[in-house]
Amino acid sequence: MKKFSLVAVLVLLIVLVGCTKETPAECFDYEIEGNHIIITGLVKTDLEKIVIPECIEGSFVTEIAEYAFYDCTSLTSITIPDSVTRIGSRAFKDCKNLMSISIPESVINIGSDVFAGCTSLTSVAISNSVEYISSYAFANCTSLSSITIPDNVTAIMDSAFSGCTSLTSITIPDNVTTIMDSVFSGCTSLTSVIIPDSITEINYGVFGDCRSLTSVNIPGSVTKIGSFAFSGCASLTSITIPDGVTEIGSDVFAGCTSLTSVAIPNSVKRIESYAFYDCTNLTNVTIPDSVKYIAPTAFEGTGVKLP
Repeated sequence: MKKFSLVAVLVLLIVLVGCTKETPAECFDYEIEGNHIIITGLVKTDLEKIVIPECIEGSFVTEIAEYAFYDCTSLTSITIPDSVTRIGSRAFKDCKNLMSISIPESVINIGSDVFAGCTSLTSVAISNSVEYISSYAFANCTSLSSITIPDNVTAIMDSAFSGCTSLTSITIPDNVTTIMDSVFSGCTSLTSVIIPDSITEINYGVFGDCRSLTSVNIPGSVTKIGSFAFSGCASLTSITIPDGVTEIGSDVFAGCTSLTSVAIPNSVKRIESYAFYDCTNLTNVTIPDSVKYIAPTAFEGTGVKLP
């Protein structure tokens, strides 16, 4: 009987140790809005690990407000309850020691700059309910090496992953129809990217200064490539421009010093200024008859000799 009791006590201790203990409500600043609780900040900002309670004063915690945990540099981990549906802009910005976070399925809205500057963040689990990645959401998360964008996402907004210097590869889901300006700019370790057929435009500076990017397959659905889209991609050796593209914008491939070949389709009518500026290894390009205008500086700094 004593032996059985000892085993039971040990099992109970293991269970209790494994349980996640909620951070007491008095550690948070919060507002009561109707029958909902909005977390607005911390009373004690030197906490390292936080488990946000699902309920405070009998009401569900449904929102983490803008700037709620901004610059909480002691914070290393946080658990968000399933009751939360919205995380406000800059809620975790500059939490420089935050290493990982899981966003529950209940969250449908993540604000801009929400994790910007979280330089120790190595992994993020984004819930499938999120429909778009907000502007600068993960900007300058320099330790983030991989991320899975959920299939439900339809848009990735400006500079969402800019400056993520440890990010090596990215797969953009088929449901994404919009990739805004500079989304992956400055992702200097990015070597490969898969762009789905749902994309029709590659906007301004999307892959600017992705110095490790060696190849990109631009789908035939793309009709527009914005200025500076691939500028500074110093490892890019070749590129095929789809048939639907009518214009090669300014500085699109500027500084692509390893670029040796470019396939320009018959659909292109204009090649704008500095389009291939300083592509020092580009010596020969076949320009189709469809091209009616080539800016005088389009091939400046290359070995291409125009007629």
